[in-house]
Amino acid sequence: MWPPAGWVARPAAASTATEDRGGRIVAPPAVVLLNALAARGRAGELRHPVADWLARHAPGVPLLSAASVTEARARLSILAPRTRIALIGGDGTLHAMLPALLKGGLRVGLVPAGQHNEVACSLHLDQLDWRQALLHALHAPTAAVDIGLIETDAAVLHFAGLVRIEAGQPLSLWIDQHRVALPQPVRRLRLCNATPPPADRDAPDRIAPVLIDDALLHLLDEPQRPLWQRLLHPAARPPARPALRLRIEAAQPMPILIDGEPQPATRQIRAELLPGALQMTGSHVPTLDPHRLSDTTW
Repeated sequence: MWPPAGWVARPAAASTATEDRGGRIVAPPAVVLLNALAARGRAGELRHPVADWLARHAPGVPLLSAASVTEARARLSILAPRTRIALIGGDGTLHAMLPALLKGGLRVGLVPAGQHNEVACSLHLDQLDWRQALLHALHAPTAAVDIGLIETDAAVLHFAGLVRIEAGQPLSLWIDQHRVALPQPVRRLRLCNATPPPADRDAPDRIAPVLIDDALLHLLDEPQRPLWQRLLHPAARPPARPALRLRIEAAQPMPILIDGEPQPATRQIRAELLPGALQMTGSHVPTLDPHRLSDTTW
């Protein structure tokens, strides 16, 4: 979770820009954002180590400070397009900043430090410690990734990784404007844009990894079955339904999590894919040699 006042970082100037000798405003090539309340506050322990690391290895890269998510988005909004943002936090941190990142045409590198890091894991960044991940976020090449757009009864939001819907009731489903029959009732739905390989390959509810740049959303439905059936006859993988657009309707409000963040229950969900909407570092970049991910000299 990231409360509205969760932004904490080292003190920073009112602007991240500087002036050259001619008095022209020069924006920094990159900035670092640290969500100190990610992982229930454990990410805050990185504040001073990250500041020391930047002073030694990237003295021109500032840390941003903001009192709220709204203020942090406002600070991102004044950055020049293609400015690189090294984002220290988890899925919820990325989710909170997606509107500003997309609107500003900014590039993103992730430093996984949250309670949920499924997007970073899907990009194989979980193999790095925070120093390697920060170096990678600041210097590795970027490539386009897909972002999801979801509309509920209460809001229109973006998501990068996974939407979890606790159903437990009959649902109506349309995929690309075609009505689709669902097992009734469905216990749980998962709308995936990026998911990592399962850590436990014998887990009953394991799902195949979903690539963040495959130009598709993937809807997985899990029929409601008694616990003994799920344990004795676990499905190898829930069925996946590829889609560009979908709509889900229910008679009763459905609890929903977007990138690990709880949202108000909703009776209707509309979702669509925004292909190649964001530039991001990670293992999806064709020119990136994965064997260099642990090399801190480049």
